[in-house]
Amino acid sequence: TVIPMRQRKTSDQMKATEKPGQGLESEGMVFRQFKKFPLMPLFAIFAFLGGFCIYAFSFPELVDVERKIAVMVIVCILLILYLYLAVPPVPQDLKYHDFADKRCLCCKVPNTFDVLSNVPFMVVGLVSLAMQCAGLLNLQEESASVQMAWAFMFVSIVAIGFGSGYYHWAPSNATLIWDRLPMTFAFTSLTGIIIQEHAGVGLISMPFLVFAGIWSVWYWAKTDDLRPYAFIQGFPMLTLPFFLALFPARFNGREYYLFGLAWYGIARITEINDKEIFRWTARTVSGHTLKHLAAALALCVITRMLMVRHRIDEPV
Repeated sequence: TVIPMRQRKTSDQMKATEKPGQGLESEGMVFRQFKKFPLMPLFAIFAFLGGFCIYAFSFPELVDVERKIAVMVIVCILLILYLYLAVPPVPQDLKYHDFADKRCLCCKVPNTFDVLSNVPFMVVGLVSLAMQCAGLLNLQEESASVQMAWAFMFVSIVAIGFGSGYYHWAPSNATLIWDRLPMTFAFTSLTGIIIQEHAGVGLISMPFLVFAGIWSVWYWAKTDDLRPYAFIQGFPMLTLPFFLALFPARFNGREYYLFGLAWYGIARITEINDKEIFRWTARTVSGHTLKHLAAALALCVITRMLMVRHRIDEPV
């Protein structure tokens, strides 16, 4: 018997049907899985980091930059060990590709809002790059290497727009690679820049950070294990407030990093509640569309910071 094409199931659909309980309902729910695993080691790691921050504030003459860097490296290693010893492999649930808003509203663009909401990434990246080239960002006195690092991040933001738009045009694991890869470029390059600005070793570590991001996507594609990719995204965001508290500021306006982090947190919340938001808004806009807009706003905050900040030892 020949089964009509419209009745055939793809292998991905069959897997989703046969194994509905495996994986996570959305990428953002990776962290919800931690409810099932021991949280005490995780709390202990951050308690150690918080305690060290208090110690560094109380006795600044006893804690130099090298010791602070060493503690951050130790925390990084401890979190990696926790992720691999306490958390089992996290597969990519195929239901993640089942977004709420599947409407085709314009020019035969499938999933129109989820696709077109990536345009702001391209705009933010291109405008930021143009402003840097025009000298409108306060980067002129930075070294050529630091300026190149910022330019790389702006190009990565443009690539996020293309990669995410390509993925949402036809959501699948194969296209998801091109969504996640440029995001790792942006995450790791910004992490390296922040480390360089505060600890002076970011440019040395940036090639390793970018390579780690690429490897995390490759590892997921080969093994269907999201743990390294979750670490690449989660570690900088979870430790950023501690990092800013520990290391002295060379520039004013560091609160913009926290504002950007807050917008990123909003983006994650809207992503997790994709279908709920679509229902709450009477099928007007989905949570994933809002996620793109909130993430683009987070990046706008970083560009705004570069426009207004100056070195602390310089007159305003």
